[in-house]
Amino acid sequence: MPLNFAVIADIERLILSIGDEYRRNQGLILTEDDLAGLIYGRLRSFFLSPRTANRSGLRWCMRTQDRRIGASPVHLEVPWYDAEGSLRVRPDITILEPNQLSILHRYGDGLRLPSKQFEFAGNAIIMELKFVRQKTGIIENTMKAIRSDFNKIQDSLVAHENTNLRERLYCFFVVFNKTDKRCTSFDRHLVEHSGGAWYKYVYCSGRVSF
Repeated sequence: MPLNFAVIADIERLILSIGDEYRRNQGLILTEDDLAGLIYGRLRSFFLSPRTANRSGLRWCMRTQDRRIGASPVHLEVPWYDAEGSLRVRPDITILEPNQLSILHRYGDGLRLPSKQFEFAGNAIIMELKFVRQKTGIIENTMKAIRSDFNKIQDSLVAHENTNLRERLYCFFVVFNKTDKRCTSFDRHLVEHSGGAWYKYVYCSGRVSF
């Protein structure tokens, strides 16, 4: 079954629920890896649910392109090919269709694997995570990294001219801020780029005071 993008709203609620917990338990997230681990764990529970399987089109363990090999849909630091065909893009989290994945050969042609040692096609949801732990909050230097993440996905993945990747890919840009301090350029960025056909920003704050 293909990944149903109607599940995007459920995943957004899942991320926001972590934000709610973070405000109640402000030592919950110390590093960006903590944030990635929390989202991964919630997604695992999400895709283990039989109700989710019917709604999303995915289950936690599904058949792959390889005989007798199963796979799960959620993965960390999966390399993607950019517009030049190089493996330079590594979203923090990728949700893919396991039935469009091969770990034994190139997808569809039986040839040897690429250097990443797996190949996949189909629909996907990716996430770029940013955890701002400095007491200064989101400042102009932070904004450079936030804009860089957006431009990287837009220019390297979404802007492919020879594929229909724009119709097969959705990206969450997830920003967690230890404090709720943020520069005006971040607020302006959220207004101008809150969401589009292929992406959405999700902002959460621990509201820690110093």
